[in-house]
Amino acid sequence: MRKWVISSVIAGLFMSMITTSKASFDSISLGEYPRNSELYQSIDNENSLQQLNQMIILPNSLFDEKAAAGIINRMASLPESLLEKINQNDITLKLFTGKLTDNQTARYLAGQIPRGYHSQTTWDAVPGIGGSQVVLVKIGHSEKGKGHGSVNLELHEMAHSVDKLVFENISKNKEFQLIWEEEKGILFPGNSYFILHVEEYFAETFAMYHLNKETNKQLKSAAPLTYQFIRDIH
Repeated sequence: MRKWVISSVIAGLFMSMITTSKASFDSISLGEYPRNSELYQSIDNENSLQQLNQMIILPNSLFDEKAAAGIINRMASLPESLLEKINQNDITLKLFTGKLTDNQTARYLAGQIPRGYHSQTTWDAVPGIGGSQVVLVKIGHSEKGKGHGSVNLELHEMAHSVDKLVFENISKNKEFQLIWEEEKGILFPGNSYFILHVEEYFAETFAMYHLNKETNKQLKSAAPLTYQFIRDIH
């Protein structure tokens, strides 16, 4: 009887850990990561950590902590109100190493060719994906040209989930579609990916708005209506 009770308690604690943590066996949440690590020493905005502690999921293995801290710092630059909405919708940003399709939420994409990529590239080699409750971003691939054409990988992919889940497909909103039709060719001349797909245009302009002063200014100058729309949704 005593053994049965002990086993039940252990099982209960185990199930509690599973249901209350967003991390899996191969990962760890930012809030659970050691505070004396290089990662934490490289985080600039500690004020946003409360919002990011459960949102950011890290590999439970060796990874580039400085590069990961850069991703975290960029996410921390998002408005507090938006971070709250992301958390309210149970959206996580899972940072990974290796192949995207090694992650459970993306395994079904193995061997498939993603939209906008050449025929030789499959989802296995793509560094990120968004639009669902689990946003995947490969550590060390944030910058344009590192397996993608976005100004910033994590902001672009998170924007897809913000679009679909937080604002219920706001890129399909009639007002935004009219803005897209008017400004897409000015902001992205000759870039069919952003010209043909309104949700990609939203994600990229969201990334431009939030990345840094230079990209923010570029967006405001070339696409003022888009700039105003992105600013107003916060």
